[in-house]
Amino acid sequence: MKKFKMTNCTHSKEVAAVIDHVRGLLDSGRIRPGDRLPAERRLAEQLGVGRAYVRTAFQKLEFYGIVRTFPQSGTVVANQTVQVLESLISDMLQIDNYDFSSLVRVRVLLEVEAIRLCAENRNDNDIALMKAALEDCDNSLETDRRVEKDFAYHQAIARSSHNPVIASLLLVITPDVLSYYFKYKVCDTPTDIVRQEHHDMLRYIVEQKPDKAEEMLRKHLEGVCRLANEQK
Repeated sequence: MKKFKMTNCTHSKEVAAVIDHVRGLLDSGRIRPGDRLPAERRLAEQLGVGRAYVRTAFQKLEFYGIVRTFPQSGTVVANQTVQVLESLISDMLQIDNYDFSSLVRVRVLLEVEAIRLCAENRNDNDIALMKAALEDCDNSLETDRRVEKDFAYHQAIARSSHNPVIASLLLVITPDVLSYYFKYKVCDTPTDIVRQEHHDMLRYIVEQKPDKAEEMLRKHLEGVCRLANEQK
Protein backbone atom coordinates (compact mmCIF):
# COMPACT_ATOMS: atom_id res chain seq x y z
CA MET A 1 0.00 0.00 0.00
CA LYS A 2 1.40 3.38 -0.98
CA LYS A 3 1.23 5.97 1.78
CA PHE A 4 2.15 9.59 2.21
CA LYS A 5 3.54 10.77 5.49
CA MET A 6 3.28 14.50 6.01
CA THR A 7 5.13 16.38 8.72
CA ASN A 8 4.78 20.01 7.61
CA CYS A 9 3.34 22.20 4.85
CA THR A 10 6.41 22.29 2.56
CA HIS A 11 5.83 18.94 0.98
CA SER A 12 5.44 20.18 -2.61
CA LYS A 13 8.63 22.25 -2.44
CA GLU A 14 10.63 19.30 -1.13
CA VAL A 15 9.24 16.92 -3.73
CA ALA A 16 9.87 19.46 -6.50
CA ALA A 17 13.50 19.75 -5.33
CA VAL A 18 13.98 16.00 -5.72
CA ILE A 19 12.38 16.02 -9.17
CA ASP A 20 14.50 19.00 -10.24
CA HIS A 21 17.61 17.13 -9.03
CA VAL A 22 16.69 14.18 -11.25
CA ARG A 23 16.34 16.60 -14.17
CA GLY A 24 19.83 17.91 -13.38
CA LEU A 25 21.23 14.37 -13.41
CA LEU A 26 19.76 13.84 -16.86
CA ASP A 27 20.92 17.20 -18.16
CA SER A 28 24.48 16.60 -16.97
CA GLY A 29 24.60 13.09 -18.39
CA ARG A 30 25.23 11.51 -15.01
CA ILE A 31 22.24 9.29 -15.68
CA ARG A 32 20.89 8.19 -19.04
CA PRO A 33 17.66 6.56 -20.26
CA GLY A 34 17.59 3.01 -18.91
CA ASP A 35 19.86 3.82 -15.94
CA ARG A 36 18.79 3.23 -12.36
CA LEU A 37 18.21 6.24 -10.15
CA PRO A 38 20.13 6.54 -6.88
CA ALA A 39 18.55 4.70 -3.94
CA GLU A 40 15.97 6.61 -1.90
CA ARG A 41 18.14 6.67 1.22
CA ARG A 42 21.20 7.92 -0.63
CA LEU A 43 19.27 10.64 -2.46
CA ALA A 44 17.53 11.74 0.73
CA GLU A 45 20.86 12.12 2.52
CA GLN A 46 22.41 13.93 -0.43
CA LEU A 47 19.58 16.47 -0.70
CA GLY A 48 18.91 16.76 3.03
CA VAL A 49 15.25 15.74 2.80
CA GLY A 50 13.20 12.93 4.29
CA ARG A 51 12.88 9.66 2.43
CA ALA A 52 9.12 10.17 2.20
CA TYR A 53 9.73 13.17 -0.07
CA VAL A 54 12.03 11.15 -2.32
CA ARG A 55 9.53 8.31 -2.45
CA THR A 56 6.72 10.67 -3.41
CA ALA A 57 8.89 12.29 -6.10
CA PHE A 58 9.62 8.85 -7.57
CA GLN A 59 5.91 8.02 -7.54
CA LYS A 60 5.10 11.22 -9.42
CA LEU A 61 7.87 10.60 -11.94
CA GLU A 62 6.53 7.10 -12.48
CA PHE A 63 2.96 8.33 -12.94
CA TYR A 64 4.10 10.64 -15.74
CA GLY A 65 6.04 7.83 -17.42
CA ILE A 66 9.46 9.32 -16.71
CA VAL A 67 10.69 6.38 -14.62
CA ARG A 68 9.59 2.83 -13.89
CA THR A 69 9.95 0.97 -10.62
CA PHE A 70 10.77 -2.73 -10.64
CA PRO A 71 10.69 -5.03 -7.60
CA GLN A 72 14.22 -5.69 -6.35
CA SER A 73 15.66 -3.62 -9.20
CA GLY A 74 14.92 -0.08 -8.07
CA THR A 75 13.65 2.87 -10.06
CA VAL A 76 14.82 3.06 -13.67
CA VAL A 77 14.70 5.97 -16.11
CA ALA A 78 12.35 5.33 -19.04
CA ASN A 79 13.78 4.57 -22.46
CA GLN A 80 12.98 7.93 -23.99
CA THR A 81 15.36 10.54 -25.35
CA VAL A 82 16.88 12.87 -22.78
CA GLN A 83 15.13 15.80 -24.48
CA VAL A 84 11.72 14.14 -24.12
CA LEU A 85 12.36 13.24 -20.48
CA GLU A 86 13.52 16.75 -19.60
CA SER A 87 10.48 18.22 -21.35
CA LEU A 88 8.16 15.92 -19.41
CA ILE A 89 9.78 16.90 -16.12
CA SER A 90 9.56 20.62 -16.94
CA ASP A 91 5.88 20.28 -17.82
CA MET A 92 5.24 18.28 -14.66
CA LEU A 93 6.90 20.89 -12.44
CA GLN A 94 4.93 23.68 -14.08
CA ILE A 95 1.56 22.05 -13.44
CA ASP A 96 2.54 20.82 -9.99
CA ASN A 97 1.82 24.08 -8.19
CA TYR A 98 -1.94 23.73 -7.97
CA ASP A 99 -4.02 26.19 -5.98
CA PHE A 100 -6.04 24.87 -3.05
CA SER A 101 -9.46 25.48 -4.61
CA SER A 102 -8.57 23.58 -7.78
CA LEU A 103 -7.13 20.68 -5.80
CA VAL A 104 -10.25 20.38 -3.66
CA ARG A 105 -12.54 20.48 -6.70
CA VAL A 106 -10.58 17.67 -8.34
CA ARG A 107 -10.47 15.70 -5.11
CA VAL A 108 -14.26 15.90 -4.77
CA LEU A 109 -14.84 14.90 -8.40
CA LEU A 110 -12.54 11.90 -8.10
CA GLU A 111 -13.75 10.76 -4.69
CA VAL A 112 -17.44 11.04 -5.58
CA GLU A 113 -16.94 8.80 -8.58
CA ALA A 114 -14.70 6.49 -6.57
CA ILE A 115 -17.17 5.96 -3.73
CA ARG A 116 -20.06 5.37 -6.15
CA LEU A 117 -18.07 2.77 -8.07
CA CYS A 118 -16.87 1.29 -4.80
CA ALA A 119 -20.45 0.83 -3.55
CA GLU A 120 -21.32 -0.88 -6.83
CA ASN A 121 -18.21 -3.01 -7.34
CA ARG A 122 -16.73 -3.81 -3.91
CA ASN A 123 -16.06 -7.42 -2.99
CA ASP A 124 -15.24 -9.17 0.27
CA ASN A 125 -11.52 -8.48 -0.06
CA ASP A 126 -12.21 -4.79 -0.67
CA ILE A 127 -14.42 -4.59 2.42
CA ALA A 128 -11.71 -6.19 4.53
CA LEU A 129 -9.16 -3.69 3.14
CA MET A 130 -11.39 -0.72 3.89
CA LYS A 131 -12.24 -1.95 7.38
CA ALA A 132 -8.56 -2.35 8.18
CA ALA A 133 -7.80 1.16 6.87
CA LEU A 134 -10.74 2.57 8.85
CA GLU A 135 -9.60 0.88 12.06
CA ASP A 136 -6.11 2.27 11.51
CA CYS A 137 -7.63 5.71 10.97
CA ASP A 138 -9.79 5.46 14.10
CA ASN A 139 -6.76 4.56 16.18
CA SER A 140 -4.87 7.60 14.85
CA LEU A 141 -7.50 10.32 15.24
CA GLU A 142 -5.88 11.66 18.40
CA THR A 143 -2.33 11.49 17.04
CA ASP A 144 -0.17 13.53 14.67
CA ARG A 145 -0.77 10.87 12.00
CA ARG A 146 -4.47 11.70 11.81
CA VAL A 147 -4.39 13.32 8.37
CA GLU A 148 -2.14 10.67 6.87
CA LYS A 149 -4.36 7.83 8.07
CA ASP A 150 -7.50 9.70 7.02
CA PHE A 151 -6.20 9.92 3.46
CA ALA A 152 -5.15 6.27 3.56
CA TYR A 153 -8.75 5.34 4.31
CA HIS A 154 -10.04 7.44 1.42
CA GLN A 155 -7.39 5.87 -0.81
CA ALA A 156 -8.59 2.41 0.22
CA ILE A 157 -12.07 3.38 -0.98
CA ALA A 158 -10.61 4.61 -4.27
CA ARG A 159 -8.70 1.36 -4.82
CA SER A 160 -11.86 -0.59 -4.07
CA SER A 161 -13.67 1.24 -6.87
CA HIS A 162 -11.76 -1.02 -9.28
CA ASN A 163 -10.84 1.98 -11.40
CA PRO A 164 -7.05 2.23 -11.13
CA VAL A 165 -6.95 5.56 -12.96
CA ILE A 166 -9.06 7.25 -10.27
CA ALA A 167 -6.91 5.74 -7.53
CA SER A 168 -3.72 6.83 -9.28
CA LEU A 169 -4.91 10.38 -9.86
CA LEU A 170 -5.86 10.71 -6.20
CA LEU A 171 -2.43 9.41 -5.26
CA VAL A 172 -0.75 12.03 -7.46
CA ILE A 173 -2.58 15.03 -5.95
CA THR A 174 -2.45 13.79 -2.35
CA PRO A 175 0.93 15.41 -1.41
CA ASP A 176 -0.26 18.81 -2.65
CA VAL A 177 -3.62 18.46 -0.90
CA LEU A 178 -1.88 17.47 2.33
CA SER A 179 0.39 20.51 2.22
CA TYR A 180 -2.64 22.82 2.17
CA TYR A 181 -4.43 20.74 4.82
CA PHE A 182 -1.60 21.41 7.24
CA LYS A 183 -1.28 25.04 6.20
CA TYR A 184 -4.97 25.79 6.80
CA LYS A 185 -5.46 23.27 9.63
CA VAL A 186 -8.29 21.65 7.68
CA CYS A 187 -8.59 18.59 9.88
CA ASP A 188 -9.69 20.40 13.04
CA THR A 189 -13.15 18.79 12.87
CA PRO A 190 -14.01 17.00 16.14
CA THR A 191 -12.86 13.40 15.99
CA ASP A 192 -16.25 11.95 16.92
CA ILE A 193 -17.83 13.59 13.86
CA VAL A 194 -15.06 12.40 11.56
CA ARG A 195 -15.28 8.88 12.96
CA GLN A 196 -19.06 8.70 12.51
CA GLU A 197 -18.93 10.02 8.93
CA HIS A 198 -16.20 7.55 8.01
CA HIS A 199 -18.20 4.65 9.42
CA ASP A 200 -21.39 5.78 7.69
CA MET A 201 -19.54 5.93 4.37
CA LEU A 202 -18.35 2.37 4.80
CA ARG A 203 -21.80 1.19 5.90
CA TYR A 204 -23.39 2.51 2.71
CA ILE A 205 -20.60 0.96 0.65
CA VAL A 206 -21.18 -2.43 2.26
CA GLU A 207 -24.93 -2.06 1.73
CA GLN A 208 -24.26 -1.15 -1.92
CA LYS A 209 -26.09 2.18 -1.75
CA PRO A 210 -24.06 4.49 -4.02
CA ASP A 211 -26.44 7.46 -3.66
CA LYS A 212 -26.25 7.34 0.14
CA ALA A 213 -22.48 6.81 0.04
CA GLU A 214 -22.04 9.86 -2.22
CA GLU A 215 -24.31 11.94 0.01
CA MET A 216 -22.28 11.08 3.10
CA LEU A 217 -18.98 11.76 1.31
CA ARG A 218 -20.16 15.20 0.20
CA LYS A 219 -21.23 15.95 3.77
CA HIS A 220 -17.82 14.77 4.98
CA LEU A 221 -16.06 17.17 2.59
CA GLU A 222 -18.32 20.18 3.18
CA GLY A 223 -15.87 21.92 5.49
CA VAL A 224 -12.87 21.68 3.17
CA CYS A 225 -14.99 22.77 0.19
CA ARG A 226 -16.16 25.83 2.11
CA LEU A 227 -12.57 26.68 3.09
CA ALA A 228 -11.38 26.22 -0.50
CA ASN A 229 -14.00 28.68 -1.73
CA GLU A 230 -12.86 31.21 0.88
CA GLN A 231 -9.26 30.95 -0.36
CA LYS A 232 -10.07 31.93 -3.96
